[in-house]
This record gives sequence, structure tokens and C-alpha cells, in this order.
Amino acid sequence: MKTLRYIITGIMLIIAIPFYSQTPVKNEQVITLQSVTKNASNKLLSESKETLLRRLEFMSLRDVQIIPNDTKSELVIKFRDTLNRETLSDILLIQGHVNFYETMNRQEVLKCFGKQTSGCVQDAFTFLHLSDSIHPRSESVFGIADTKDTSSINSCFSSKEVRGKVPDYVKLLWTVYPGVNNQCELYCISSSDNTFNEQNIKEAHADFKNPELPELCITFKETVWQSWKDATLRNMNKPIALVIDNKVYFAPRIMGEIPHGKISLTGHGLSKTEIRKLVAIMTCGTLPLKFTMVSNN
Repeated sequence: MKTLRYIITGIMLIIAIPFYSQTPVKNEQVITLQSVTKNASNKLLSESKETLLRRLEFMSLRDVQIIPNDTKSELVIKFRDTLNRETLSDILLIQGHVNFYETMNRQEVLKCFGKQTSGCVQDAFTFLHLSDSIHPRSESVFGIADTKDTSSINSCFSSKEVRGKVPDYVKLLWTVYPGVNNQCELYCISSSDNTFNEQNIKEAHADFKNPELPELCITFKETVWQSWKDATLRNMNKPIALVIDNKVYFAPRIMGEIPHGKISLTGHGLSKTEIRKLVAIMTCGTLPLKFTMVSNN
């Protein structure tokens, strides 16, 4: 009888083990986004919510809830899955204004500053190593600086002193991905042509045929195919920059005319997740509001 009792107890334990050894449910994450625009309209908050839902679902996050708080112009986001913190932040905060811009020769831009530089401009040039024997890999790169110095350089170049010298169509924009020694390149961008923007992108997708070099593939709408062909002919052997929210993501050198409005972009070190993030931003809509992250629990 005692033996039978032990057998029954053992069977009950065996049955119970799978139940108690199940993978625990992931803790719910809660993120609050605050609109930079105070008293944002309910309509814009609702549109932002739908755009973010599409982006998060594209990144395979499940059980996502986004609750608008109209009185505080906030969006409260709840989900259980995990995603790289930096990728998640980009998905939620990048508005998604996409442009392909022509680049300029750095010597053209340097002429805007004149021969004499002083004050913050002289400091910025020092941070950018303009007086060194550095030779950037592209004539469109104005200079190279440590990531920690980019904010100071931006403050100088956005000052009235500088903007009064530099034409409005000239933009100096940083690369998103730091290179050697955690340094970023500052590109000379011409924003005079805004034809190739997110509104003229027909389709974007990821190509993972080569796992070591995932590709971002973009096709423009047929209405701008001729303009794209002309732009590639005009910029032969020069970079054209993919800019999202005023940051340079890629700056491929054009090696031949592109007649059918297509471009494929690769970057060493870019992960599949990073490429999918860019596709999500390009295909799921532009955020009508700009947000900051005020809490992440």
C-alpha cells in the first residue's frame, strides 16, 4: 500500500513538473511618449498612434497597446516582447522624413566661411580636424569629429553668425553610424531639390540573400523615374545621400545611371534588425508629431 502511494505521488510530480517549468511570461513594458508640440490635437495624436502601431507590428512586437492621453499630449505604449533599446527608441521617435539629396564639394562650402575664421567657427574647425592632414574618403565630407563633439559643432553652425554666411540650401549633416574610433562624418548636402522624398517612395523592402550584407531596397514611384535617372547622370562618381530626419544614413557613390527609380543600399556592420527598422520607418508612414521619451518602465 505504501509502495502504491509512492508511485501515485511520483506520477503526480511528473505531471506537475511541466506546468511549473514553463517559461515565465515576460514582464509588461510601459513607455510614455510626450509630444514636443504642446496641446497637440486629438487627431494628430490618433494618427501618431496608428503609425506607431504599424511600425511595432512590422517589427513583430505582439500584444501592443497604445493609449492616448489627450490632456497631456502623451501616448502610453504597453507591450510584452523585447527589442533592442536603441532600435525601439528609433522606431518610436524618428518621424520618418526621408530625402535623397545631392552632395556638394567641401571646398564650395568652405568658401562660404571666408578666409578668416574666429570664435566658435574656429573651435568647430579644430574639432573637425580641418587644419590636419586628414583626407576624408569623400570630397563631400566637410570634416570628421568624435561623436562627443558633434553637439558643440551643431550649436556653432546653427548660430546666426554662420547661417548668415551659408546659403539656406546648404546643409551640414552628420552620419548616423559612427566609423573608425567612434567618429562621425559631416556631409555637405544640397537641399535645393526635394523631389526624392518619402511621398515619392513606392516600395521599400529588405533583401537578406547575403546574410553578411543585408540590403535596403527602395523603388520610387514611376512619376519620378526620369528625374531619378537625370539625378544619377548628373551625379556620376559623386555620392547621393539618404537622409532621414536630417541625419545621413547612407551616401553611396553613383557609378552609373539608374533608369527605373531603384536603389539598393548596403553597409558593413548593419544588422538585419537595423535594415528592417529602416523599412518600417519608410513604409509605415511619417509621424505627424515629434515625441520625446519621458518614461521607460
